Amino acid sequence: MIIPDNKSVTFEALCEAIQGLITGLAPSHIYPATIELYRQGSPADEVYFIHKGLAKLVRMEGEGHELIIDLRPRGWLIGTAAVISKQEQPVTATTLSECVVQRIPAEVFNSLLRTNPQFSLHVHQMHSHEAIDHITHMARNSCLPAQERLADLLCELAHALELSPSSGEIILRLPLKNWELAQLIAVTPEYLCRLLKKLQQDGIVRQKKGVMIIKDVEKLSHYATDVC
Repeated sequence: MIIPDNKSVTFEALCEAIQGLITGLAPSHIYPATIELYRQGSPADEVYFIHKGLAKLVRMEGEGHELIIDLRPRGWLIGTAAVISKQEQPVTATTLSECVVQRIPAEVFNSLLRTNPQFSLHVHQMHSHEAIDHITHMARNSCLPAQERLADLLCELAHALELSPSSGEIILRLPLKNWELAQLIAVTPEYLCRLLKKLQQDGIVRQKKGVMIIKDVEKLSHYATDVC
């Protein structure tokens, strides 16, 4: 797939274009949840294309403090910056759900960058999407109400895990701990509990043994800036 130069590049079109260019370069592997794809500080030997599933990127700082940098659903190339700059991986990437991942050796990836201008352009475009996502995320966490940020995140998780409503409900087996959810929307775990309680009182969600059931997707979408 070739994206016309005069057209804005949607993330979906970009993913499709990259996938077409890397087909056959390396095999894909299926990983269950909680598998570490690469560790912070490890050599950048491969890049990873997520064909299916959801991964998290975590940075560990002094005294064992963990910071979730971002989540990466289907369609993302991860590990590219370290491979291109020939530095160690700055984060740890871990699967949050069952993932289908294509692992491309660094030398194969770099060779394609040098020899295929279209692929090189698409990698630049993906890095641009990443930069814009970071800016948007920072702005939302600074400006939007916390309830709205939580609704956005739940919608994003349901979309990333490709969940469809069953009998009007979405069963979301949360791949993240409460403190991780809290960190992603820039609130304390205690405040997150209050936000979730409010959603339950409003009849939008209910929780049971690590499972969150979104009972009313339409109501949740009214809280969110992005439609579920």
